[in-house]
Amino acid sequence: MFLVACLLFTALPFGNFYSMRLSAKTGISVQMQIGKKKVTKKTFQMKAGTSRQLKVKALENKKSVRIRAVQYRSSNKKIVSVTKNGVIRAKTSGTAKITATVKTNRGKQTAWLKVNVVHPNQESGETPQQPGETPQREPVPEPSLPDESGEKILIAYFTRSGNTEKLADMISDKTGGTKFRIETETAYPQDYDAVLEQASEEREQNARPLLKTRVENMSDYGTVFLGYPIWFGDTPMAIHSFLESYDFTGKKIIPFCTSGSSSPQTSYASVRASVTGAEVLEGFWIQGTSAGKAQDAVSRWIDRLGITGENQSQRTAGSEEGKVKITAGNTVFYAGLEDNSSAKAFREMLLEGPITIRMSDYGDMEKVGSLGKSLPANDENITTGPGDLILYQGNSLVIYYDANTWNFTRLGKIDGVTRQELLAAFGNGDVTVTLSLT
Repeated sequence: MFLVACLLFTALPFGNFYSMRLSAKTGISVQMQIGKKKVTKKTFQMKAGTSRQLKVKALENKKSVRIRAVQYRSSNKKIVSVTKNGVIRAKTSGTAKITATVKTNRGKQTAWLKVNVVHPNQESGETPQQPGETPQREPVPEPSLPDESGEKILIAYFTRSGNTEKLADMISDKTGGTKFRIETETAYPQDYDAVLEQASEEREQNARPLLKTRVENMSDYGTVFLGYPIWFGDTPMAIHSFLESYDFTGKKIIPFCTSGSSSPQTSYASVRASVTGAEVLEGFWIQGTSAGKAQDAVSRWIDRLGITGENQSQRTAGSEEGKVKITAGNTVFYAGLEDNSSAKAFREMLLEGPITIRMSDYGDMEKVGSLGKSLPANDENITTGPGDLILYQGNSLVIYYDANTWNFTRLGKIDGVTRQELLAAFGNGDVTVTLSLT
């Protein structure tokens, strides 16, 4: 009997799927596929910077067995990482082993696959296309304008109704960056209710829709504007697919989004969680119905970010003339002022001489203190960032450490400051702050 079993095992072909391990006790085989293609080799080759969707299947007597859970693991995350949903990300040259542990009602089985990562510039003749490796369908043209660090600007966006694309057009006009539309392999329905139903199912399943378009030269871009509509209070799942397809380490990620009424804060947090190693800057949000009229607001937002094609370091290293000097203990910050009636009244107030105010903590995101007089308000729905100077209720100055979305009047912004630097300067509890014009 043992001899018969051995002969049967050695006679088993790899077939359409590559069966990594066969359970003698249950008779269930764990099989893998990458993308829509069936894997037929033990080693799968990928280029650094690319990603592929790995799926597993449990079979018994050629019939599918229901999988209760799958756990993926990489032997070397520096070479190849794999998400809990099976997205393989090739990072640098080398070989790593991906293991999938599959749990069914009959117990646990494992399967493995080696991934060989090669340099992205290797000639196609030396790197044959593997099953599941889809060539770029929409080449991305070279952008015309670098950002302040000398790197190129990408404006990647996902849209259904077209509202987010309107913002992408405005950002492209302002920065000269390259637009790139994120599209899924399977298009979403035209019917609004059907879209809601599909989006809800994707969120419940924590799905990662396969993408039809890909940025092959992502390493060229130092700044990535990321646009999307807010669905069910968060980013669409296609955005997760996009963010998990690239390595954004060292890049600037700038979200922009539209919605009916939902706040963007949850979506911003989702973006931050998906781009570890990147710097996520102040985002932009507006109601979808107002997206076509947002040109001025978008322009002011990008100006605050300092991404206008100029060299930011040259601007900040220059004269501080005309700025607001903010002194807290031995620390000094400089802030530029907005072009509105509120900021002009604030400047006139400081022309009379320095003012000293007592500022207190609020909500672990800001310092607030009374100005002693009321200024005209120019409230608009904005999302704050570290260093924003905000006029609240016409008579209070707020210095923000973090993001908050509300109807505020922006007076100005401290140049190039981080949350950590602000916390170090202002500390916990009350602090005395002196404001003056330079």
